[in-house]
Amino acid sequence: MENIYLLARSSKEMISNLNDRCLAIADLYRKGEFQEGNERFLFFLEDINTLLGAIALINTTFPALSIEELNEKLAQLLEQMENKDYLYVADLLQYELQPLLDLWSGTINDG
Repeated sequence: MENIYLLARSSKEMISNLNDRCLAIADLYRKGEFQEGNERFLFFLEDINTLLGAIALINTTFPALSIEELNEKLAQLLEQMENKDYLYVADLLQYELQPLLDLWSGTINDG
């Protein structure tokens, strides 16, 4: 059980980092810096994938962490990336994904 709480603490730190990066990437897109935004977005997605692996392991202890909800938001993001609608991507990052990450961060406690 202690390992779950160590993983939860690491996940919470990763969520905080991802949360900050959501806003930074959104700002890049709003400034028209699409290439830099896209590069950072790719790294962001890699780290989201890592987070999903951790959440899958701690989900039984923290059932409010909905992987399905995150996947829905990611699907919306990817759809708008394919459409090259970067302002919509910025809005999704700031107003959809970032609040979900905030919620998750508040849900995870250190046991």
